Amino acid sequence: MSQFQRFLAKRLAISLVLTLVAVSVIFVVLRLLPGSPFEALVTAGNLSPSQVEEIRALYGLDQPMWKQYVNYMTSLLTFQFGYSILRSQPVWDVLEPRLINTLILLVPALVTTAILSSSLGMYVGWNRGSKLEKLSIITTTFLRSTPVFITGIFFIIVFAYNLELVPAFGMRSVTASPEGYIDTYLSLDFAHHYILPFTIAVLYYSGDFLLLARNGVVEKKGSEFLKLHRAKGLTEMQQLARAGRNSMLPILTYFALRLGMIFQGLILLEVVFGWPGIGRELVLAIQQQDYPLVQAAVFIMALAVIIANLAADVLYAYFDPTVSTSGGGAA
Repeated sequence: MSQFQRFLAKRLAISLVLTLVAVSVIFVVLRLLPGSPFEALVTAGNLSPSQVEEIRALYGLDQPMWKQYVNYMTSLLTFQFGYSILRSQPVWDVLEPRLINTLILLVPALVTTAILSSSLGMYVGWNRGSKLEKLSIITTTFLRSTPVFITGIFFIIVFAYNLELVPAFGMRSVTASPEGYIDTYLSLDFAHHYILPFTIAVLYYSGDFLLLARNGVVEKKGSEFLKLHRAKGLTEMQQLARAGRNSMLPILTYFALRLGMIFQGLILLEVVFGWPGIGRELVLAIQQQDYPLVQAAVFIMALAVIIANLAADVLYAYFDPTVSTSGGGAA
């Protein structure tokens, strides 16, 4: 087995352990919460105590904790998430459209800001000390450090209520009843609702990519290979292109990490805009203590983050020869 294969096997083992820990924690935490999913229904008179016991038995909640845990792990590892307690639907039928809504919003936003912010970051890094560099760093740092719901509320007040240019809430008009993905996501009504949350997401992600790209180009600007290109007579833009290409690895790695984290959604953004994504659905499921729904959602989010971290580690180790795959630092 080669050194890289050993490195990959080690990272896979760590990822499996992290997945096990993450899903175990959510199992314990949910059952430590006060109350139960059925309290509100009993209080409202919709269920009798005997009916609650029947439902608890149906979901296996009357079994010993260790047996619940075994059933829980079996269902997750086989991707059989069961039924939502309060929605009386298969969990995946509830989560799938919410997950797609989140990805439709955040993946294009992440790709857009990665391209635009990285390009701007490379340019201002090459022109270090310029007014554009100072302005871009201040602006993007301010946007990144401001809670996303504050930025969202501000844009809603300005563009939705005062200027009345875009809707303030939801993914489509109340009267709209689209059928199928094409009718849902390729309509003017959807685009009208999409503009504002998409813009907020782009602005929120912009600071990280800009600073990574800027710092990478600043670091490469005085390197020997650029001096050689300069001696060959390359223009400033050609030199910048080569410096940018050689500083792409941290950006690609961070992009992979962010892509994994997208599966949890920007929860506060989805709540502010009433966007029916997986983050907003998770908040509602936690409030209602819908165990199967919360467990499945957290499992999907944790798995996506762990896979993204694994991909970032492998990407860095494979493409950067200065990173040791033996765990001992630079080779």
